Amino acid sequence: MRRYNIKSKGLAIISSILILLSLSACSVKDIDAQTSTGNNSTKETNSVVTSNESELHFIDTGNSDAILIKNNNKFALIDGGDNDDEERVVSYLKDQGVKELEHIFATHPHADHIGGLDAVVNDIPVKNVYVSNGDSDSKTYSAFIYAMANKGLSPSVPLLNSEFKLGSGKFKVISAANEKDPNNNSLVLEYVNGNDKVLLMGDAEEKIERELDVSDVDLLKVGHHGSRSSSSSSFIDKINPKYAVILVGANNKYGHPHKETMYTLASKNIEIHRSDECGHIVFKSSGNGLSVDCKVSAYTPSINTNSENTNIKPDKNSTITTIVEDNTKGDIVYWTSNGKSYHSTKFCPTLSRSKTINSGTQAESGKYDPCDRCISN
Repeated sequence: MRRYNIKSKGLAIISSILILLSLSACSVKDIDAQTSTGNNSTKETNSVVTSNESELHFIDTGNSDAILIKNNNKFALIDGGDNDDEERVVSYLKDQGVKELEHIFATHPHADHIGGLDAVVNDIPVKNVYVSNGDSDSKTYSAFIYAMANKGLSPSVPLLNSEFKLGSGKFKVISAANEKDPNNNSLVLEYVNGNDKVLLMGDAEEKIERELDVSDVDLLKVGHHGSRSSSSSSFIDKINPKYAVILVGANNKYGHPHKETMYTLASKNIEIHRSDECGHIVFKSSGNGLSVDCKVSAYTPSINTNSENTNIKPDKNSTITTIVEDNTKGDIVYWTSNGKSYHSTKFCPTLSRSKTINSGTQAESGKYDPCDRCISN
């Protein structure tokens, strides 16, 4: 059993509220078999006509994640956008007729995934909240925990392979890792509706991809906004998706989606749909196939006004040779010789113990992955 540490000035207040609300409200507990099979859900009467149709709403919140799934007028939310997306996410849910959420899955504690969840919890009744392993001392995560405490909600870390019903569909947890990197702690969910299968990766990276017990899927929510750290060629071969969704902001400073990811998807002839091109993306699942309201996207990395992008065009009968160069000139970044990431600020907490901090362009750093701590704060 893991207990979340919220290392902020309001720790004592939050802890007191949690204790008063519930003896276990501040703990992250393993869910039991009954909860994992959705026995807490309201039973439908025989007079209710059920449908196999699901709607999957990939909400446009820029370079962050927020996904709403609807089945038989029951709703689940996977992540809630960034801190400045609160009003947008809550309004979108209400516009879709959400009066109660069966489940919230907070894939991991980075701000671009949980920033709007405190507002959701405050404004909309929620039955169950599931979170990833790991600790966070960010103000964003503290606000989320405080909101749940005020509503008497106790977040739980789901067991691997546990299942949660949503109408005629169901979620299965296929990764609930406990790694040092919060991205790799992402709850990875498989959503199945009839014969349709959807894989929601959070920000899980290649290390987790190699460990997943999963086969063919129809739709992939691409991990980590199209970063090169995810969507390895071997993984895409293993899951063989027909469609891919990339939740990404236009002109974002991280260069998402990266050219390596787009090259991989193009080489497999996967149909891509991007929020920076379509806005909100809605897939409908009949249980025997998917349809989408968003135009097919070009295989173009990093839509950035400072870079020259060239489309990568898939061809089933030829090998792709056109590669788009990243924008490696421009903003100053910071790094250490032994670190694997570059930083957008030299005041990043992960650099606090470093004696020597280098600065320059990303190209000069030789680093390819942005620091997630810089992103989340």
